[in-house]
Amino acid sequence: MRPAKTEKGFWVGAADYLGRPFAFEEDPRPEAAYFANNIYPFLSKYFSQFKDVKPNKMWAGEYDINTLDGNPWIFEQNGLLVVAGLSGSGIMKADAVGRIASALHDGKENAMLYENRKIEVRKLGISERDIDPERFVL
Repeated sequence: MRPAKTEKGFWVGAADYLGRPFAFEEDPRPEAAYFANNIYPFLSKYFSQFKDVKPNKMWAGEYDINTLDGNPWIFEQNGLLVVAGLSGSGIMKADAVGRIASALHDGKENAMLYENRKIEVRKLGISERDIDPERFVL
């Protein structure tokens, strides 16, 4: 959920996997029933301001998510620096991801994170990936 001040509204979203194929969908369409049955009950229960609120716009689309372990992918392949799979929490991970991507770009083996914590750049790559699963994905 996030405010959209210029629209005088909010954007609310959720992703589900139940009964959905793992495939690219050419023209994804929003589902009013998904909002009514899956988003609205929780939204109105936790935020009473949303009681009896109905959406006036809907959107559906692909989501940049890493279903393997919930962590971003940061690697270089054929001269292309790839930073993807932030699973909707990119703004919270932006500082660390930026530092790791910068270290990778500069050819460094390690990135220095906040409070001088060090991480091996290869741990978020493909061939040598070695990172614990993200357990709290927003």
